[in-house]
Amino acid sequence: MDTAREAVQAERAANQVACLGVLAEADEACTIGVISEATGLSRPTVRAVLDDLVELGMVESVSAASAGPGRPARAFRFVREGGLVAGVDLGPRGARAVICDLSGRRVGYAEAAPDEHGVEGAEQHVGRHADLALISRALDAAAGSSLDLGQLRAVGIALPGVVEADGRLRASLAMPDLAGLPVAELLAKDLGQKPVVVDNDIKLAGLAEQRAGAGRGYSDVVYLQIGHRLSVSIVLDGSIRQGSHRLAGELGAQRGMRWTRNARRGQLVWSSRRTSAQVLSAAAAGDAEAQAEVEDFCAQIAERVATVLLVVDPEVVVVRGGAAKDVGALLRPLEAAIERELVSPERPSFVASGLGREAVVLGAVGNAFDRCGSEIYGVHGYPSPWARITHDVEGITK
Repeated sequence: MDTAREAVQAERAANQVACLGVLAEADEACTIGVISEATGLSRPTVRAVLDDLVELGMVESVSAASAGPGRPARAFRFVREGGLVAGVDLGPRGARAVICDLSGRRVGYAEAAPDEHGVEGAEQHVGRHADLALISRALDAAAGSSLDLGQLRAVGIALPGVVEADGRLRASLAMPDLAGLPVAELLAKDLGQKPVVVDNDIKLAGLAEQRAGAGRGYSDVVYLQIGHRLSVSIVLDGSIRQGSHRLAGELGAQRGMRWTRNARRGQLVWSSRRTSAQVLSAAAAGDAEAQAEVEDFCAQIAERVATVLLVVDPEVVVVRGGAAKDVGALLRPLEAAIERELVSPERPSFVASGLGREAVVLGAVGNAFDRCGSEIYGVHGYPSPWARITHDVEGITK
């Protein structure tokens, strides 16, 4: 392809993105004049672009009200309901699925618990693997009776473990039965060859926080999650840092590595309460035993965390641990412990997660928009709707 033709195609794509962006943000249909004014493009250019977008099925023509005598002006609207994009967070305790329309607006959400007797009909789905069949069950529940999963244009999956670039789960302590499986390939077949992208759950949580959560506005973010286990992910220059072997942030892959004395095969075991969330809640309420345990925990992990910070030098560290109202009981002793480890006064700020327990599933659907944008919209370079994807977190955390 010659340079002149490439330039023409790049300009055409940019014009499509600009016009589609105006329509996607509008609450009502827009005339060619309104779109022209908003984009700075000439009316003939806008008209040609809209013809392309109508042909792609992304835009439809409607009649606008007439301000005077004569025929009403043509207006156009973004067909946001014309397709669906989904994200699923699969773990040993179940799956949660979110479904968005083409604008990123959430139109379906559900959680599905594993069936101790196996998922009914699993032998007919995703290579006879009941864990993967749980993904289909969560999607079906999220769709309910109002959504047609045949309209799916892409699906993002979050899994615990090391995920290859092709969607194969290489290793997983949390879900060892899935290790070695070509998860993306199996799910794509089960979903009628829809594009499926798979990545590590903690990496996707970090991506979501950087895109539209507590790390929004920062290019370099470290995400630290303290729950049943302690996990780290890194976002550099706005992208997940994978590393040449997809092991970036996988500190648990170091032989003999234990974050703390109470870690058993990566699982955190607490003495003052049963779970980390309960410990933090008690500490926030002033329980002396829980506070002492949190401070001791922070002192133990500070050296490892400080090493990560010195290697990466992020702008901000987003921390998720327990309920949002209790996270201060963790942030204060953690910052103090890390401060004692660092010689230099320059250090990142520590902030509480903005997306909480939904960071993973929102990261999964956002990753699908990021990586499959051309297939979703038929337009090259259209930005993923992260702000819409994450704007209603409260609606699904209650």
